[in-house]
Amino acid sequence: MRRTGKDHMGGMRRAFCVDTSRRRETLGGRIMRTFAAHLLSTLTAVAALTAAPAASAAPWTFAIFCDGRTSIGEAGGKDGVNVTAVSAIAADVASQKVSLVVFPGDLVNGGAEYGPFAQQLETWKHAMAPLYQAGIPVYVCRGNHELKQDRPKGNSAAVFRSAFPELPRNGPAGQEGLTYEVDHENAAFIAIDQFAGISPTFDKKTYDSTTNYGMVSPWVIERVRASHARWVFAFGHESAFIGHHADCLASAPAERDALWDALGARGGVYISGHDHMYVRHTAPDIAHHPVLELVVGCAGATPYPYDNAAMNAKLDRLAVPVDEFVNAKAGGVPNTNRLPMYFGYVLITVDGDELHGAWRAFTNYDTTTFTGPKPPEEPRFETLDRFSWH
Repeated sequence: MRRTGKDHMGGMRRAFCVDTSRRRETLGGRIMRTFAAHLLSTLTAVAALTAAPAASAAPWTFAIFCDGRTSIGEAGGKDGVNVTAVSAIAADVASQKVSLVVFPGDLVNGGAEYGPFAQQLETWKHAMAPLYQAGIPVYVCRGNHELKQDRPKGNSAAVFRSAFPELPRNGPAGQEGLTYEVDHENAAFIAIDQFAGISPTFDKKTYDSTTNYGMVSPWVIERVRASHARWVFAFGHESAFIGHHADCLASAPAERDALWDALGARGGVYISGHDHMYVRHTAPDIAHHPVLELVVGCAGATPYPYDNAAMNAKLDRLAVPVDEFVNAKAGGVPNTNRLPMYFGYVLITVDGDELHGAWRAFTNYDTTTFTGPKPPEEPRFETLDRFSWH
């Protein structure tokens, strides 16, 4: 608090009675001393504020998983959802007392042979009941399988919005409830619908920004750049780099690179699926900052091998990911620690300037036969990867 003296006038009167020439000198000195005192007081207050530790949010946790769809002949295949895997994961996530869940697409198979799209989404929500019943917010975005019944065009978006009315409508025009931002504690979560604005000339077999655009709205890049949150998590269905699927954000390289550079400048993280596996890797932005991507497409869909990653070195900016952990179907890059392929999810604890992550695997579910624990055996989850990021 700034303090000012109250005896200036008394001092001035005493100086005036002794000598008028000293009055001017004393008045000037008093003014200078008052200014100096005020300046010192202000600097002291600023120094105290600077030295005080910044208030930070208490540690909190969220979970990531996606690609819980299935196909005919697989567990739960008749209704488009691997109910056994998704419900077991949801229950284990709920037991971790998370603040929220991010699910980047392919909730369901989406094909008409599995029933109406709305019905499939209801099946998925029922499998996710442990989370909804616990009052844990679940933030989803569409995957390519959510567009399988998009006739007439726009039907998929309408059904999706109707199924998830709680999702924010704060995204770009035409993508309300599909692309959006949610703030929680010291983090911003930005959902990216990679299909609503896609160009009519888009060819997923090419990697050409002149024909392929609209996967990442400029609104998303702007929101990442403008965020004041300590952590920015952008999530969309398709991964940033080729793993198994040749189609991914690399199909629209200019937009992928713009997103990557924005995340790199903000210390952000990209979360995705589409490839049915768990991969933790980093790739540099234009300023050579490593950006973390978590591919967590291991919630019940048919496993894929991590077999096409070498293609990344041949494309565009030559941003080649550095793999830190891989768990996929045999036939590609060997799994870390030679583990079998498991379904599972990632748990992230946000602790100030650090992230602490854990991949929890559903270890008594056989992903080769799509058979899980039979009662009275309970689903078993084990932490098989741990990491920190800052």
